[in-house]
Amino acid sequence: MPVSTSVAVLRRRVAIALRQHRENAGLTQKEAGRRTGIAANRLNHFEGMRSLPPDAELVRLLELYEATEETVELLTILPLARKRTPSEAASADPDQFNLYIGLEAGATQIESYDALVLMGLVQTAEYAEAFLRGAVQRFPEAEVRRRLRLRLRRQELLTAESPTHLWLVVPQRVLEVPVGGAEVMRGQLAYLLDLAKLPNVELQVIPRDAVAYSALQGAFTMMSFPIPGDAGLVYVETRVRGLFFEQPDELQEYRQVMNHLRVLAEPPKESRRLIDRIRKEIR
Repeated sequence: MPVSTSVAVLRRRVAIALRQHRENAGLTQKEAGRRTGIAANRLNHFEGMRSLPPDAELVRLLELYEATEETVELLTILPLARKRTPSEAASADPDQFNLYIGLEAGATQIESYDALVLMGLVQTAEYAEAFLRGAVQRFPEAEVRRRLRLRLRRQELLTAESPTHLWLVVPQRVLEVPVGGAEVMRGQLAYLLDLAKLPNVELQVIPRDAVAYSALQGAFTMMSFPIPGDAGLVYVETRVRGLFFEQPDELQEYRQVMNHLRVLAEPPKESRRLIDRIRKEIR
């Protein structure tokens, strides 16, 4: 049974399996390529999620790596991983964000620090619409509607039968920015309080007088996946493209920052009280 219905996570599963088995076999990509007749640059693409191997090449590689016990599972995953979801096929978003959406859909845990604006997973429709319409980049009406539908559909992850665990850390100032005006912000903060009641959601607020120096570089999101041996990744969105970080030292750096932010932030119960106070003070 595939580990997830997310196309991006299924691709990640295949890529990680091929890399792990090659390394366990003590082979370089060049050596594996020479022994299977598959070009080393193709192996690099398979292991980097840039392409998927044909069935025959997957079987050949697993035989070389003496990992044939995974053949049935990975051959079952491949046709599903080759499919494009409707959002992937129709999206005008950058490729990196398409991949992010797919990975988000298959993550078991998401940890996020939102430095300037609330992440899409916790935005109300009104907050999201105000943010999209206020962007420097003016979107056509149809694109605004499409993005709103996508954002709201993403939120089903938090209330599904096996929901994603979300741990969100946000500075108090983000909750005080009047995106869309007073009524929109009151609704947004009320929605955050409702989400914080879910057993799979942890919400912490960094009070205004605590300066998160370690996170002044900006927002980031960490994701963990139900894939054996997968250490997860970090996603950072810039104005021009999204960036993924997956190296052990990179992941360790972001884990240290996130742990520091959790210490700076109010505990969940006090954070809920702070959000409620900010909501009541909005005029």
